[in-house]
Amino acid sequence: MDSDRLLLIPALLGLVALVWVFRKRLLVRARGVEVNARCYDREWRAQGGGPTFLLGFRTEDGRRMTCSATEGDVPPGTRTGDTLRVRYDPAAPGRVETVIASRRPLWKRVDLAVLVVLEIVFLTYVLR
Repeated sequence: MDSDRLLLIPALLGLVALVWVFRKRLLVRARGVEVNARCYDREWRAQGGGPTFLLGFRTEDGRRMTCSATEGDVPPGTRTGDTLRVRYDPAAPGRVETVIASRRPLWKRVDLAVLVVLEIVFLTYVLR
């Protein structure tokens, strides 16, 4: 098998990952339901990272769910005990984002931007 063809395998896997991440974000935005969530704890990352906020909420059918959010995905000054809005997919309640994160344009998501750039570079190299 040609070595250039072998390089297509990671490129295709990268495309699948990109589509998967976009699909998840778009599903939450398209059919998401907004509910109140309560910040019940903050975890601090080691080595100078910002806090991760642990949020709890109830789905429309009464199930208790939890999720986490980074500092940029919650209102400034959020503390333990505060209430904020989250949006979840009723078909898969574990698919959840804060309303702030769900309103951010997809191209401003760092994880998506890095994935897109890496995929473009890799495909450019493979298909040269």
